[in-house]
Amino acid sequence: MKGTLNEIIITNSGLTGCLPAEIGELEKVTVFDVSFNKLVGEMPESLGRMKSLEQLNVAHNMLSGAVPESVCMLPRLENFTYSYNYFCTESTLCLKLKDKDDANNCLPYRPLQRTPEECQAFYAHPVHCTAFACVSPPPPTYYHSP
Repeated sequence: MKGTLNEIIITNSGLTGCLPAEIGELEKVTVFDVSFNKLVGEMPESLGRMKSLEQLNVAHNMLSGAVPESVCMLPRLENFTYSYNYFCTESTLCLKLKDKDDANNCLPYRPLQRTPEECQAFYAHPVHCTAFACVSPPPPTYYHSP
């Protein structure tokens, strides 16, 4: 599937948990949109391996930490929306992207961000995906009746 899947659009579906690092293996994906969900934790560095990615939207979740520099270096990335999360750092490479939306995060010295109080309250209870063993479950076992 990783060689044939072109678009992943899972918006406003109540998706929860952390984005798995394996998502970066989907090298042919051009659109990845998981906006308006309840995703938590950090954005995986592996997203930077999705060399065909043109549209990336992770807005309106509860993602935190740093925006991976490797994502902002993607050669075909045309639109990157990561607003309405809790990111606290972003590379200067991200700032140079033409079509990006980083509003309503916790990014110092950027306009239109959350209040310091809101960011402090969020970071008082950080989410660590590795602590929850957020890994892909084993494939299901199917039993056939005789």
